[in-house]
Amino acid sequence: MLLRTGLFVLLLFAADLLLAAPDAVVEGIQLPAWVTRDGKRQPLAIGTELQNSDEVSTGGNSRLLLRLGDGSVVKLGENGRLQLSDLVQKRKQGFLAATLKVLEGAFRFTTDVAVKARGSRDIKVHFPTITAGIRGTDIWGKNLGDKEVVVLIEGKIIVARTGDQPVEMKDPLTYLQAPKTGAATVEAVPMEQLKAWAAETEISDGAGALRKGGHWKLYLGSYQQQLEALSLYDRLRREGYPVRIQPGQADGGQIYRLRLAGFSSEQEANALGARLKQGNPRLEPMASLQ
Repeated sequence: MLLRTGLFVLLLFAADLLLAAPDAVVEGIQLPAWVTRDGKRQPLAIGTELQNSDEVSTGGNSRLLLRLGDGSVVKLGENGRLQLSDLVQKRKQGFLAATLKVLEGAFRFTTDVAVKARGSRDIKVHFPTITAGIRGTDIWGKNLGDKEVVVLIEGKIIVARTGDQPVEMKDPLTYLQAPKTGAATVEAVPMEQLKAWAAETEISDGAGALRKGGHWKLYLGSYQQQLEALSLYDRLRREGYPVRIQPGQADGGQIYRLRLAGFSSEQEANALGARLKQGNPRLEPMASLQ
């Protein structure tokens, strides 16, 4: 009887956690990256909860990983911009609706069978001239300048384009090319090309990325003058790095330490520290678990 009661309580707790899931949350960042909300631009940090109409963006050689409320994963490549639109989550019914507007950069949407079984969803991915209604579990896309490309890795999608008949894609490992002028075509994607495209949205090991559950911190320097710390704090945050100021005591006086948190290893923290020091030799990066 006690075992059954305990199991029931555990199931209720798990259900509450599911109902409490945010619409979208940041779980991985290869910095720099930002979110623009109500006209204000701020650096993204691990655990940032995103809202309807938020626009996220990445810098050069950056990547971003978001998790939607239903467990699906959204990835954005370097120099990318993505806006969350028409975001609706009915947690009790297990329903999620969203329009993911890919304004720039490479994009990937991935889910799995377990996530699909939890409920229903109505997710559309909108590129500049085409819209893909997701019925599948894994797609990749990008505006390549002279054409837009949508790759169906797994599942099926319906792609709509102004002036053209909707195209249903249900054969895995095929891609649609939509040139600026002319008809769209669908053909098999070469495996080497798929690998190259997929790498554009993957966070690289050793690139100094922040990840959910990362315990390592990177201290960038200690300053006795608060204004000096604030000046560097403001500059780094404008550049897309979610630094924080940590006040403390040293040698009987007040100090202000700048730090970044969320690295999965000492090596990842040091990698970003070395990169930041190249642009500002006065920094003194040091990785720590404290």
